[in-house]
Amino acid sequence: MTIVIALSIILLGIGIGVDFLAPEWVPIPGWVLSMNALIIIFVFNLNLRHKQIRKNFNELKDQLKALDREIVEMRVELDTAQDKLNNNLENPQIASELRMLRSLMKQFTEKVNGQLHTEDATSEPASLERREIKQTQQDQAITREPILDYSDNEILRFLEKAVREDHIELYLQPIVRLPQRSQVFFECFSRIMDEKSNIIRPEQYLPVATSAGLAAAVDNLLLFKCVQLVRRTRRDNPEIVFFCNISKSTLTDIDFFTDFIDFMADNTNLTSSLVFEFSQETILDKNYEIQSGLERLSKLGFRLSLDQLHQLNIELPKLASQGFKFIKIDAHLLHEMARGDTPNLNMRALKGALDRVAMDLIVEKIENEEMLKDLLDLQIDFGQGYLFGAPKSATAAN
Repeated sequence: MTIVIALSIILLGIGIGVDFLAPEWVPIPGWVLSMNALIIIFVFNLNLRHKQIRKNFNELKDQLKALDREIVEMRVELDTAQDKLNNNLENPQIASELRMLRSLMKQFTEKVNGQLHTEDATSEPASLERREIKQTQQDQAITREPILDYSDNEILRFLEKAVREDHIELYLQPIVRLPQRSQVFFECFSRIMDEKSNIIRPEQYLPVATSAGLAAAVDNLLLFKCVQLVRRTRRDNPEIVFFCNISKSTLTDIDFFTDFIDFMADNTNLTSSLVFEFSQETILDKNYEIQSGLERLSKLGFRLSLDQLHQLNIELPKLASQGFKFIKIDAHLLHEMARGDTPNLNMRALKGALDRVAMDLIVEKIENEEMLKDLLDLQIDFGQGYLFGAPKSATAAN
């Protein structure tokens, strides 16, 4: 536009100059020539602008067509994503998980707060004095988690805070194949921390919970958190197998265990990744709720493990029919029973009996090389203990 104005001024000046300086050269007035030239320039400029506008219009139309195609593609992708979301197996799992977690946290927090309120109202100040807890030399040698000097009330507060803020940590200890020492399974442990991120061991907080009448609530919550955290950890490591303990108090808590069975029914994709452990004392109890709970878990496809053996007078075929695939035995107990001049246990016969019912033996609490060397003479296949690794945070293990 600036160029057109400049040309117009120049042509107008030329026309006027011709009229005044050399009118005889041109038969028509100079301003007429200037106006004609201006009209020609103006028409030419309009034509150029019209072409540019048409070009811009066509480009805009092409962009709109491309945008329409992108919108259609996005709608297709959104529809596909919605279908996947509607059909995603984890939806019922997540809903079930949230329902159960809300119920557990409410139950647990109410009990802990009630206990803390009672203790605060009735306890003398001296009751809050810290207790002296001694560790054995073996504890000091094989663990990096010292027993902290806290009162029962302080431990209850740490436990309540860990639940409320979702800071219950999942720790894993390897179970290895022998003699190669290759990791094949992991046992799960729950840990809570104080405000300085120091680990409080189960040996310290579980007795406190028991004396406060909170054992069942703690066991239930820790079991659920263990399964919850295993499910998340498994996403990146689907081939790993985890052992989780189920206590006697959990099995006999009908309301909780019914909900837990429903929760596991929504998570049957974990059957290849989870093994549930039970103590021998629990298994020998003929309580209907206990036996029914074992049967229901087994029918879902989960493998079971027998732990904390105190006697080997067990019916292996019956255990196998109940879904048990593993037996754990303390290394010290096995040594006492299978070694010496007159051993009480024939290892070859035991292994043959286990093989016939497709069960595996895991020897736990192997703490040093001397103990391992002695046990390898018994031809054991799986071992667990601080010799092969202390429990570590699942985050660190990953």
